[in-house]
Amino acid sequence: MREGDAVVIESATRAGRSASTRRRVLASARDLFAARGFGAVSMRDVAADAGVSHPTVRNLFGSMDALLDAVVTDSEADLQEALEGRTLDLDLIDVIARAGRDIPGYVELFTVLAGAATLPEHPAHERFRVRDAEFQALGARMLQDARDRGELPADLDIPGEARRLNAAWDGLQVISRYLPEEVDVPDALAHRIARLRGRAPTVGPFADVEPLPISTMLAEEPADEAGYAVGRRRRADIIDQSTTIFARDGYHGASLRDIAGAVGVNASTLLHHFGSKEALLAAVLAHRDAAMAAREADGDDDPVRLLRELGAAASRDARTQPGLISIYAVLSTEAVAPSHPAHAYFQDRFARAIRMFENVLQRAAARGATRPDVDPHAEAIELTALWDGLQLQWGYDADAVDIGRELDAHLAGVLREGVGRDGAARDGAARDGAAATDSD
Repeated sequence: MREGDAVVIESATRAGRSASTRRRVLASARDLFAARGFGAVSMRDVAADAGVSHPTVRNLFGSMDALLDAVVTDSEADLQEALEGRTLDLDLIDVIARAGRDIPGYVELFTVLAGAATLPEHPAHERFRVRDAEFQALGARMLQDARDRGELPADLDIPGEARRLNAAWDGLQVISRYLPEEVDVPDALAHRIARLRGRAPTVGPFADVEPLPISTMLAEEPADEAGYAVGRRRRADIIDQSTTIFARDGYHGASLRDIAGAVGVNASTLLHHFGSKEALLAAVLAHRDAAMAAREADGDDDPVRLLRELGAAASRDARTQPGLISIYAVLSTEAVAPSHPAHAYFQDRFARAIRMFENVLQRAAARGATRPDVDPHAEAIELTALWDGLQLQWGYDADAVDIGRELDAHLAGVLREGVGRDGAARDGAARDGAAATDSD
């Protein structure tokens, strides 16, 4: 062997080892980001998990932001490879959903990052904002093509439907990590597309059931501790500051020292009130739900009025409680890992939200107020997912996303025309519903 050949072989060997190390580091970083969120993972954590030295990771990527960018790029390349050569039509949605579901770690990674990246200071914020816009544009092209071929109604709002489709998709991916036995993303999207195409089967009839108020899906806040008023005020201050910091840094990225410093106490005082970081997180989440429950305490049990007013309630939340939306978006996505201390909370909350909306929709259907192809259980999943996904989109671009307006637009396709805000049928809507039921 000539000396030049040996040099070439040695160079190729080194390149191969470097590529292998890079793939191993990316795999470790992807798994750690998916399990903990970006903010709670250090370069040393990645190095230890990959079985390489800290300087090796730094030499390969330079910074944690660059490593995150490489992980996202690498994962998106896997999806692009799975879609190579596919036709751009509505059936591609099913292909994308199944490919994403079947790529190891893909949904977990993007679900965790999707919430954290709603924060403007997150290193992936701009990338996810652009990514969200690109997916909406892709959906708009598919919807436009289908409308041009006569598969969809001629008056379909293409930009709005693309936004809602993308939001529901994001929300479904989140919920599927908590309720995998109940929520299958490809199946739920297929049901949505079937309804758009007018191909969903007629369902019903539905018997009326006892109402479940919105508070059904919310955790009750424990009664405030007994004792001096100063102690109760201190506890409330800790919860307020924790809400801000958890929303900014996520659970894993936030430290008790940071929270104690924001409150102006030491960590031992913090632990005196809450006992542990996990208990503090639980108190923050329960406080958020209690604020919502108090707002809805005097609400109306009429199912149609409740559906008609969901958009207004969501708009009010965005206007008056943006911090609560932020902490929910960050923590509900970060907690998809079963080991997260808030995982059981969100698992239970999503299950209760779906049950509550199914109850509302079933009662509306029993009055003939919903369209004949609206299945209350499937629609309850979609409505819950849409609301969650819209909150993520709002985090990327609050000026461009009106959560309430989008919910209203979606529900306009759920409720029959001619059903008033007060739940009463107009222009024969109830008679039409009864006729549709009798003909099934």
